[in-house]
Amino acid sequence: MRVNGRTLRYSTLAERRMFLSLGITELRVPRSMNPYTVARRIARAAKNNSPDVELFKSLATQAKRAPDQAPGPSPDFDRPEPVLPEPHEPLHAAA
Repeated sequence: MRVNGRTLRYSTLAERRMFLSLGITELRVPRSMNPYTVARRIARAAKNNSPDVELFKSLATQAKRAPDQAPGPSPDFDRPEPVLPEPHEPLHAAA
């Protein structure tokens, strides 16, 4: 399992099969959960049929989006501050 911030992506064929069986290619872990713990549980679920499969299915249904919906940027990235005009700009615009 590859962890990139809060986004998990598969790294083995068994994990890939699990992801694709639920119709997703990546999984966004909620902030209330540790991404490394979730990655370990998903890797364990891919190896055998364990109760971890239910955790993965519940997270995958939350992560699924409509096919026509474009993927947005990861919320882990900082959003830029709004750009406010400099105090001298109105003076130069009036000239």
